[in-house]
This record gives sequence, C-alpha cells and structure tokens, in this order.
Amino acid sequence: MFNPEKFRQAFPYFKQADAVVYLDNAATTLKPQALIDATVEFYQSAGSVHRSQYDEKQTALYEQARSKVRRLINAESEQAVIWTSGTTQAINTVANGLLPHLQVGDEIVISEADHHANFVTWHQIAQKCGAKLHILPILDNWLIDENALLACLNARTKLVALNVVSNVTGTQQPIAHFIQLIRQHSQALILLDAAQAISHIRLDMQQLDADFIAFSAHKIYGPNGLGVLAGKLTALEQLQPLQYGGKMVASASKQGIHFAELPYRLEAGTPNIAAVIGFNAVLNWLENEPFEAAEQYAVELAEQAKVRLKKYPNCRLFQSPQASSVLSFVFDGIACSDLATLLAEQNIALRTGVHCAMPYLARLGVSSTLRLSFAPYNTEQDLNLFFTALENALNLLE
Repeated sequence: MFNPEKFRQAFPYFKQADAVVYLDNAATTLKPQALIDATVEFYQSAGSVHRSQYDEKQTALYEQARSKVRRLINAESEQAVIWTSGTTQAINTVANGLLPHLQVGDEIVISEADHHANFVTWHQIAQKCGAKLHILPILDNWLIDENALLACLNARTKLVALNVVSNVTGTQQPIAHFIQLIRQHSQALILLDAAQAISHIRLDMQQLDADFIAFSAHKIYGPNGLGVLAGKLTALEQLQPLQYGGKMVASASKQGIHFAELPYRLEAGTPNIAAVIGFNAVLNWLENEPFEAAEQYAVELAEQAKVRLKKYPNCRLFQSPQASSVLSFVFDGIACSDLATLLAEQNIALRTGVHCAMPYLARLGVSSTLRLSFAPYNTEQDLNLFFTALENALNLLE
C-alpha cells in the first residue's frame, strides 16, 4: 500500500520553511535524502573508478548502479547500459554514431509529438547525410497517426525515433504496437525517448524489442547531469563513438587504436561518478516503494485538477486520452506568462512556455501553455493551494 506522507518525508525539500508548492515534476523531480547522502559520502572519499586498486569501493557502487538500471528496464545485460549526461546526449550518441552508416536516399522517421532533443537531432542528421526525414502527424487525440507511420515504412527506412510519453500532455503512445508494425514493414533501428516514461510506466526492453532507449536520471528522483542509453548489443556495436579519450581505449600505439568493449567504448573520459553512485542509492530506495500505486496516486491528483479546471469557461485543457499525471492548459485571453508570474509570486511552481516541443504546440494551435505535473510526494493541500492562488491571479487579470 502506498503511503504518500511517508514518501514525502524522504525529500528534504519539504522541510524547508520557504519551500514552494512544487508542481513541475515533468521538468525535473525533487531529490531524496538517499541521493544527497550518497553524493556527499562520495565527495568525502578519494579516488575515481576503474583507475586504481584503492578505488574498489567506488567502482563497485558505480557498476552496481549499472546493474540496477539493467534490472529497472530489463536490458539485455550490463554491457548494454551506457552512462551519458542525459537523454539529449544519449540520443545524440545514437544519431552521430549512426551517421557514418547513413547516406543520401535513406529515410528517418520522427513525429510531431517529439521533444526537441529527438526532433532537432534527427532533423540535423538528415541534413548532414542527405536522408529523407518523415515527420509523422498526431491526431486529435494526440496519438501518432498509425496510417502515416505505415505509409512511410519501406526498405530505405533506417531509423524510427519516437517519444513514449509526452512532456506536454502526458499522452502515452502505443509504442509496443508501433514497434510491431515497424518490424513487419522495415529493417529500421528503433529509438525510444523515454525521458518522461521512465518515472510513470514499467519499461521492458525485452518485451518492447526496441534497439535503443534513452532517459535522464533527474526525471526519476536522480541527479542532474546523468542519463542512460540502453540498447541491444548488436545495435550499440554499430555506433561510432561520439567522444574519444580515456577509458574507451583498449590499446593505443603509433600503429593504431583499438576501442574497448561495450559499455566503456561509448563512455570516454572521467565519468560523473558522484551522480552514478547517487543514482544507485536512489534505485536502492525506490525498490522499496510500490511503483504502480505511487503513480496511480499522482494520476488521481491530476484528475482532480482536470475536473476543477474544467469549471472555468475560458480554460482549455489539452488532455491525454489516458489518465496521466501531466496536463497542459491555457486561459483564453490571458497570457500564460502573466498567469505563471502571479502564481510564482504566491509560491506556486509550475511550468509555462513551449516545453522544448514547438512542433507539438504548433499542432495544439498555441504558442505556449501552462503545465501542471504531479509526483507521488504532492498532496491535496498542494492542489488546494494552487487553486487558491489561481483564483487570486484570475481576479487580477480578468
């Protein structure tokens, strides 16, 4: 059984006297004490990882985190889990790693639903190699048009890169079904942007049959500046390294360079050790929390927010067809930035703007939205405080 108050107590943020009502969890989640303690302990130690005999403890914790990520998403092996700086670098690692294999006439598929990390990256790669870029439309229910996907799959399709859960509306795409269609009609590699999905749904790489999955640790109570690129070993082996240098080299001489085996071949340089060890502590802590029940609790808070927002005649909601802990909305005749400013002055933290998803907002027909995103540490009191602040703001603006 999920206990939201006990969950909330794991986050020192709420013990601060000046803590605001935090409703921007789709951007980044708050940090639990377990992460802070593990990070401090590392910085009070000496050494690095994989460098010398005296750093065995740090190395063990560092690789333990890789094992825990493998179990979290049911990846093929520890070798199939690559540390990056975040989802963006993970996607860029795949894109630039595949660039030598792409040529004029090849085809790449993305969608209107994608975050800029995916949308912009493949747009630029297509320009560099002369590939044709297909941008799938989304329907009125914010799901990717399946017929459009089928229409563009062929023997020249080299890669399909799609997001799993939208950071704008919380819409979850039927990814498992899409992957089946892609496999039936092409030999394309498949990349999933799971930045939003990682904290909301169970991802199973073996069941999904995706070639690559990318996500950021800070979306699931972990540290900033750390991400994961996981994939099939056969797919990861095709990637030309994005960076060169220490640790990714097996041997170097005047005669030539031989790269290390995965995962280290794609992890050049001194890694973000504190973040990895901190993430290990987070994953240890999360193992004792009921994942599905916690998510359902956050979804229920968002559903309450939707019901209350619908009572405002000039409020337009952009709703996911599924129940979601994320919702975007606008008030007709009121600038989102004005409303967000007045809410911030009343200690309400939510997001406004384009959410790094301009093509998505263009499809919604708006230039910006306000966004509420709930986590299991939020409460009904948070919700009530938001609506009190909203009433105050609307009274000034309307």
